[in-house]
Amino acid sequence: MIKALFANDDILIIDKPAGLPVQPGEAVGISVLDAVERDYGFRPFLVHRLDKETSGCLLLARTSRSASFYSSVLSSVSTRKVYRAIILGRPKPEKGVFDSDVRYRGKALSAKTYYKSLEIWDDLSLVEAELGSGRTHQIRQHFARAGWPIAGDDKYGNFGQNRLLAKNLNIKRLMLYAFSLSIEKPEKIYAEAGLPPHFEDFFKRRSGNTV
Repeated sequence: MIKALFANDDILIIDKPAGLPVQPGEAVGISVLDAVERDYGFRPFLVHRLDKETSGCLLLARTSRSASFYSSVLSSVSTRKVYRAIILGRPKPEKGVFDSDVRYRGKALSAKTYYKSLEIWDDLSLVEAELGSGRTHQIRQHFARAGWPIAGDDKYGNFGQNRLLAKNLNIKRLMLYAFSLSIEKPEKIYAEAGLPPHFEDFFKRRSGNTV
């Protein structure tokens, strides 16, 4: 059963597992929409999206009206969407902001991502990234462009290093998850995802290994 992080009469915030697509499609066995209907007895409406391989906080609406309302709520400057990731290398400076266009379907779209380092090893770092805009793949593109690609990223990452990470640390998934979601209005809501299993495995294997 998919874990609920918050629920009221309008919305449900879940801890989406990695590897589960948010909506049905070709070659999709089960999606978030299917799983929520199975587990909670209603067919949800998507308010925002996470990549198939990105786990963590995902807000779903119970009605189309709620979906429209919370879509504007999530785009408000008072709403905070925070992600955590394992990246290759160490950010310099350790805290900063990416403010550059990202590419989506051939278009250049303005995007802003705030980041800070939480823990640094010789070859990898744990970072936190907060969205200043909501562009598809903006965190993945921004870190890759800065020279610190997210571990396990098979689209924007360092493919040679990914192979070594898979061999040495069993990293076979994108090391990115939606850590928390904070909403101020119409009511204060805070949801925080649990540490994904592939992150738990990484931290267990990290000791004594190098890439």
